[in-house]
Amino acid sequence: MTITRLRAAAGAIASAWRAALMSVLLLTGASAQAQGSTFDPATYGSTPFVLVNGVSGQPVALPSHSPIDYGPLIRGELGAPVTLTAQLFMPQGATGDIPVVIIIPGSGNLAPNYFQHAATLTSNGIAAFVVDPFTGRGVVNTIANQDQFSFAASAYDTFAAVKWLRTKKGIDGRRIGATGGSRGGTAVMMAFSAPLSDAVLGRGQGLRAVLAGYPWCGVQFYSARLADRGAFLILQGDHDNYVSPIQCQDAAHAMTVLGQDAIIELVPGARHSFDRAGVAPTELPDAVKTVRLPTVYMDDSGAYYDPTTGRVDPKLTKAQLTEWAIKGGFADKGATIGSEGTQAEDYDRELLSFFKSKL
Repeated sequence: MTITRLRAAAGAIASAWRAALMSVLLLTGASAQAQGSTFDPATYGSTPFVLVNGVSGQPVALPSHSPIDYGPLIRGELGAPVTLTAQLFMPQGATGDIPVVIIIPGSGNLAPNYFQHAATLTSNGIAAFVVDPFTGRGVVNTIANQDQFSFAASAYDTFAAVKWLRTKKGIDGRRIGATGGSRGGTAVMMAFSAPLSDAVLGRGQGLRAVLAGYPWCGVQFYSARLADRGAFLILQGDHDNYVSPIQCQDAAHAMTVLGQDAIIELVPGARHSFDRAGVAPTELPDAVKTVRLPTVYMDDSGAYYDPTTGRVDPKLTKAQLTEWAIKGGFADKGATIGSEGTQAEDYDRELLSFFKSKL
């Protein structure tokens, strides 16, 4: 395939993502109003956000970086510095040092479901640190173009949050967890990998517990080692046709083979973003899904395995792998997002149960 045709294919994918975004925004807008709170990226860094339980956030300027890929990050090449916006939500009446959960959003940035998770946590004695990874980078969202900043940068944002929280009075730096949905689920999952965590935070300094919501598991460390043998949970719908539940099953299985505390729960009938209360299952015919994309593996240095040979190739780049995927025709269109019944409430309940028991 020529470069011109590859660019045309990439453009078609971007157009499909834009159409999907418009549908998502229309859907989540009503949900935001129903919950009585609306995320405004222009004011999130300066104006306290009030959760539905009445807890007000503390705006934070969060220093982070934008590494170009996992390999460079492991080598200490952090990329351009960036200042993100975040808010820390402390439980009312909290005393002493308490646990905290970092919340990293998916490709559409912060939506009501993430603030609902923060409300659930803070109502039960756990602080929440909710990060906006987009506005500080001059990005509205990554739905139309996931390459506006790397997945490695999203993982590093989690590390940046850990570093900041360990300087904060009232936070127990030994009991820090993280969660996120979709791209955010991938971010916290990768930040929990031993090769990345050991390189950035140091051995024995990693996250204690991570819940990845419906993540993309298409890139994995072959060794499948978790940082500091922490607890890991994936919540994924068995009807998710946006990303592959099978890839995430494989990732969790590899971890459990090593005797690690990792599990994936496939929720019967649930689709992508099934924690979005008030958003009924909705077809996005132009959404580009990754269900058929083959898994790409890395060694512990961040070098990619060539999927055509099964061998590590230190010269292989993410751009080359993307080109290979486009040429192979692995990207399909048509996905469904949203929840039905009590799926969103059940997700929230599972999230609380996990962090209460693991932090």
